Amino acid sequence: MLKQESIRVFLKYLLVGIINTIVGYGIIFSLMFIGTSPEISNIIGYAIGIIVSYALNKIYTFKSKAHPKKEFPKFVLSLLTSYGLNFLTLILCIHIFKINPYISQIISGAVYTLSGFVFLKYFAFRNQLEGQTNED
Repeated sequence: MLKQESIRVFLKYLLVGIINTIVGYGIIFSLMFIGTSPEISNIIGYAIGIIVSYALNKIYTFKSKAHPKKEFPKFVLSLLTSYGLNFLTLILCIHIFKINPYISQIISGAVYTLSGFVFLKYFAFRNQLEGQTNED
């Protein structure tokens, strides 16, 4: 039963990720199209994505009842860590491996998505999955 629940939560996370990806890449690619550097475009797109992601994951994916004052810092720390991995991947892809910047954004986005799920599930929203409410 726990395995089924984990799969269900992961599928919800992926759906939220699809929505967030459309928003984030829409912003990133639009900024790149008008001449903003890939790095700055990435920073802006992911900053907006963090806000969208928190709202959707809190309400839909993890159904969290915890007060944002306690939960949001863990969420941000989780996604900032994932973002650090994303940005490192982006820099490596573009500047070291000389991969097309658009392809590099997609590769680094995959790193962000996978690491983000792990950090959110096992750190930021962990108590929600264990049946605890964290409402203090």
